[in-house]
Amino acid sequence: SYSEATMDKVLPVEKRKDAVKLSANYMSSAYIQNDGNGHFTLKALPVQAQLSILNGIVADDFDGDGNMDVAFNTNDYGTDPTVGRYDALNGLVLKGDGNGGFIPLSILQSGIYINGNGKGLAKLRSADGSYLIIATQNRGPVQVYKSKQEVNIIQAAPADMYAMISFANGKKQKMECSFGSSFLSQGSRFFSIPVNVKSISITDIKGLTRNVLLK
Repeated sequence: SYSEATMDKVLPVEKRKDAVKLSANYMSSAYIQNDGNGHFTLKALPVQAQLSILNGIVADDFDGDGNMDVAFNTNDYGTDPTVGRYDALNGLVLKGDGNGGFIPLSILQSGIYINGNGKGLAKLRSADGSYLIIATQNRGPVQVYKSKQEVNIIQAAPADMYAMISFANGKKQKMECSFGSSFLSQGSRFFSIPVNVKSISITDIKGLTRNVLLK
């Protein structure tokens, strides 16, 4: 009887009169850009990021150009049978252009290929100091990707909040270090610093700043 009941039978009008009515009016996968001075802008990701569900996320400068890039673990097989699987992606990497935009990379360009029911995504530091990205899948194997980019990995202290990076070409980059990660994920707390960096300073939650010597 419940499956055949109308809304009026389940929740009569008199019980709905004080209800808060919500509606979804923005369906794109997007990010919020901090413009400074308390102003933020909602920006939709490229169309390639709209083809399936985005789950695990790692944001970092993967190619050492001073711009933040984003890697995603994608898809969802747990949908209603009448809808079908959301499986139009095999993982995705977006290359940051430094101006708030992103360029989708092909599988050959990124090296990321997660063709299952992708879930968590986290960055880890291996025993030999390599930069790793770990991808999990529901009822599928864990996949490990090793970066080919040569970087200096600086382990973050518990109170470290962000690093200010100065490149040899004069460009500067702010890199934050969070305690949490994305969907069902918990990555290691470290800064991955490209080899073409001139100097780096790290600021903690108390506002104290220290300079870091690079090898």
